[in-house]
Amino acid sequence: MMLPAYSSRIVLSVSCAALTLLLAATTCPTFGAPTARAAESLSAADRASLPDTTLIKLKTGRTASLGVLRSEHKLRLQRFADASMLGKRAFVFEKKKKSAGPGTLVPMNFSLKNFNLAAVLGPLPADMLAFCKAARVTACLYLPGGTPFVGPSFYMDYDYLITDAKQCISEGGQTNFTSTMKMLGCSYYYPNQYILKFNPGPPAAQGYPVTHSATCPSRFVNYTVDPRGAVSLNIVNTSYVPTWGPINSLKTCVVRVFVKK
Repeated sequence: MMLPAYSSRIVLSVSCAALTLLLAATTCPTFGAPTARAAESLSAADRASLPDTTLIKLKTGRTASLGVLRSEHKLRLQRFADASMLGKRAFVFEKKKKSAGPGTLVPMNFSLKNFNLAAVLGPLPADMLAFCKAARVTACLYLPGGTPFVGPSFYMDYDYLITDAKQCISEGGQTNFTSTMKMLGCSYYYPNQYILKFNPGPPAAQGYPVTHSATCPSRFVNYTVDPRGAVSLNIVNTSYVPTWGPINSLKTCVVRVFVKK
């Protein structure tokens, strides 16, 4: 008869120990993942000096470490520096194709209305301008990797580490400020469509004297050239474009239209 009583005391002791552990787990503070700091709370000096592991909650809703943001910033600066060279390569590539035939190149018009970007009320990013101008084209779309779709006619790239308004504006970006006028970074808006009307000249017996060449990834852009005087480009597959991530995948579309005089 003593064994059952002894067993009961063991069960009771184990139960009390389990209850003590449970109370300790629920009342003692836990030390889990670090809490992300709001972007608005950090000064320019903080952004330059805090450790890479510091987590930042951006106004876009994204949470990222300062190390990731710094890496993206360096890649972004390199992208701007390389844009003109890449455009020149695109020009040489199109010339070698020799598929457009003779004629005068229809020049590209960089007005925002041709990109349907009037609602953004801002300039085109400097890297896009450098690429498209160096490529000497009629129509051009340029989209760096890591730019999430945020509007009906554009993609946005955001650099939280740019704290100089003059630098942002010179690069074709738009400044972002808090209510206390603390600069929160620079936004770059890349269009996802382009439309241009041009004069094709009088039609001949074989039709309008218009030819063209193009290099546009089919999974990325649909383009059309109407020999009666219009060219249009449209990004058609948003899933092909990566979301937030390192700036390492550039997508471009260039079309050259020629009119034989």
